[in-house]
Amino acid sequence: MGKHRWKGELAKPIRPRVIRPRGLRVTAKRAQAANRQMQALYRRAIKKEYLVKLDLLMDEYGITDKTDLFSLALALAIEHLPSFKIDATPLRLEGDNQEPQFVVQDNNRGRPTKWSPRPLNNLLNAVEEIKKKDSLLTDDEALSRLARRVEWSRPANQRQEQWLKTLKNRLAEARRCCQSRWLRQAA
Repeated sequence: MGKHRWKGELAKPIRPRVIRPRGLRVTAKRAQAANRQMQALYRRAIKKEYLVKLDLLMDEYGITDKTDLFSLALALAIEHLPSFKIDATPLRLEGDNQEPQFVVQDNNRGRPTKWSPRPLNNLLNAVEEIKKKDSLLTDDEALSRLARRVEWSRPANQRQEQWLKTLKNRLAEARRCCQSRWLRQAA
């Protein structure tokens, strides 16, 4: 959530307009009374403008009940106060197609997790299947199509390009594993 760019009336400061009451003769007592009256009128005009701006602000945040000041306060706090931001802990899908489960993934940076042989094998099979089915020549094309599927979609904390790079690296790892298994079986 970036800075909110206000437009229209919400971008304009309040400039209350007050008409000074007229008096015929100005004495010190009348001047003081007129000044008090002007200050009261000024405060009333500001309060009136505040209510107009609050209505506009509620419209901006989609709050239909104009008496629901709590929702407005919460919307403003969420937008402007760091203590109201939610550190979203993304979920990722783990397991195979028979028993998928959501796992909370931490946002720690560092060395990538090592994939077990089953997901590597599933990735290799899925890429080969897509390449045959869609007559694709390159792994990159197959991986970009594969990444659109739910089971191979990117984690919430990764950009699409980074996820495609990860899949490409895991595919290479899967091929190395399969090749070394094949060599061991041949020997």
